[in-house]
Amino acid sequence: MRQPAMPIRSPFESSIAKPGQGNVVLSLLPPNNPTLTTLTYKYPLKLVPRAPGFVPTPEPDALSDSCPSRPIHLYLLTYGGGLLPGDHIEVSIKLDPKTRMVVTTPQGSTKIFKTEPNSDSGVSVIKGHRKKMPANDHLSDMSQQSLDVRIGREAALCYLPDPSVPYKNSRYAQLQTFTVDAAAKGNQRSSLCVLDWVTQGRTSRGENWNFHFWKGRNEVWAMDDKTGKSRLLLRDSVILDDESEDLGSDSENESLEASEEAELKSHSLHTNTPPQQAGLVPLNVIQERTRPHGVVGTLILSGPVFDSLGAYFMHQFTSQPRIGSRNWSSTSSSAPEPALSTVGDVTWTAARVRAGFVLVKFGAKDFETAKHWLGGLLREEGSVAREFGEEALFCL
Repeated sequence: MRQPAMPIRSPFESSIAKPGQGNVVLSLLPPNNPTLTTLTYKYPLKLVPRAPGFVPTPEPDALSDSCPSRPIHLYLLTYGGGLLPGDHIEVSIKLDPKTRMVVTTPQGSTKIFKTEPNSDSGVSVIKGHRKKMPANDHLSDMSQQSLDVRIGREAALCYLPDPSVPYKNSRYAQLQTFTVDAAAKGNQRSSLCVLDWVTQGRTSRGENWNFHFWKGRNEVWAMDDKTGKSRLLLRDSVILDDESEDLGSDSENESLEASEEAELKSHSLHTNTPPQQAGLVPLNVIQERTRPHGVVGTLILSGPVFDSLGAYFMHQFTSQPRIGSRNWSSTSSSAPEPALSTVGDVTWTAARVRAGFVLVKFGAKDFETAKHWLGGLLREEGSVAREFGEEALFCL
């Protein structure tokens, strides 16, 4: 039988070239039916959509064509519940005009696994990978995650994930970019609610900010489709770096410690002064800078859907007492009611920044404290549950 000159390409061939890459497009089909027109992903990433039965309640005077569409839930998952060293997750999401999406992590916190120690051959064996990778502390074992979201006019994104949990000796970097329509004005603007937070690690195993590196950067850009020009509206970065240097392999460290110990013994025999204390625990730079918090995070709010929520946070913050506002010379023994900023060992601040964004920064004693504090505020104000359903607050 005659063979074809060229093999026939499979119609089911994957459209994604790189592992860990995903692409999502949410469109609004007539009359008001939100549909995922594109949904692709590849191991170790998994994207699971869900269309809940919740429908936002329109305003009494709203026209039929201006009623909000039903939100679509997108679950971000990774096999194993976390990121192995060398994993690079890339997710691209596009929200067409008048669509709404909730992005959550149903697996719980995103675990950042540590790297195995370097071998004698100078090659790092990455757990979970069959191939060996070059022993480069800042490249080969860096877990990375990037999220690129384009939000159309009158579209809204509610991104409330669980926090990331970096394991001891792990390295991680993430970049989250959100692009809105620069020409949209008033109620036609895009709406955005983004939560980004990180914990001190596995407290049950005694970890307390013992990772090497964690970096999170959030950027919001405004793009004009007619001219193709974009401008930066907001950039927020959190960098937690232990600022340590690689001292070589374990064998080199052991020989270095042995030579230092011999030198100390020789020094003690020839002088009357006591030798320096050996084996001191090095300073944990990240722990010192985040003390006394076990969780730090950022909440970004923008757009007409979250205007009331942003105003609520600003009101709560500005109504709290400040240092110097109390008359300390007063003999009154009545103590003021504890403020929200201090209940449960939470320290937080809120500010209106460029382009009408509300930026909330917070630190809490532990994850449960931060979850109850932030979840309590969001539920008390009610915008998220009213516009996206109670499921959007499951991580809180």
